[in-house]
Amino acid sequence: MTNIVSLSKFAVIKLSGEQSHSFLQGQVTCNVDDISKRDWQAGAHCNAKGKAWSTFVAFEQDNDIYLIMTKESAEPSLAELNKYGVFSKTEISDDSSNWHLYGTTEAHSELKSIELAPNHFLILSRQMIDGCEQDDGSWWYNEVMSGRAHLFANTSGEYVPQMINLQALNYISFNKGCYMGQEMVARMRYLGKNKRALYIAEIDGKYELTPGHDVYKAMNGNRRSAGKVINSAFFNGKTVFQLVLPNDTDLTDTIYLDSENDEQLRLLPLPYSLEQD
Repeated sequence: MTNIVSLSKFAVIKLSGEQSHSFLQGQVTCNVDDISKRDWQAGAHCNAKGKAWSTFVAFEQDNDIYLIMTKESAEPSLAELNKYGVFSKTEISDDSSNWHLYGTTEAHSELKSIELAPNHFLILSRQMIDGCEQDDGSWWYNEVMSGRAHLFANTSGEYVPQMINLQALNYISFNKGCYMGQEMVARMRYLGKNKRALYIAEIDGKYELTPGHDVYKAMNGNRRSAGKVINSAFFNGKTVFQLVLPNDTDLTDTIYLDSENDEQLRLLPLPYSLEQD
């Protein structure tokens, strides 16, 4: 296995028990029945207003369901799931200590391998893998460029799934029935209420900006906040960003990293279409 890196930002939530599937079906945006039919399934966990606590990829093993999400978004998601899980025959726990997560460019037949994008894998192991790299910049660079959004402390609970393009990556089932926040998510689709979207941008050099950092656009001679950073990564001399901006933003628009300095981001085409079926 080549180019394997240790990924320290992720947590694993485990659901076990005879009502785990039915319980989770009423909590998340994806069709939980698809988790057992496929190698993995992506989804989001929202609050009652339809804003995502977390985004995740899920898989099933030995009748248990595992949700992989960032550690920072796992904290509110775990608390919310446990709040409602007490009414179902399901046990919900942080199972992170039983897993080691890695990123690589190829699958591994002996480990749980999730291909998030071509030649871009998330893998899970019960045992620590010796000799892996600790610098995960290259893996996160590819993850940012894939347009797949992850949420962190400052962005958890801030965005309806369509504001971070989750509909384009099969995170949302629009025919599965009711779940937490479903009314708002459906309204975004069928009534055209969404005014924001996720964009990808790059800049030469290394810039360390935390999720939730404002980016700016020149308006009437002043710079005003145009949106926020969702995620970023540095690799091979460039920093790439995921940004939430007004969804009418043009790729030729000038976006500034700061309200005063002149560092400009180059907006890039998305690797998927946002057109609705």
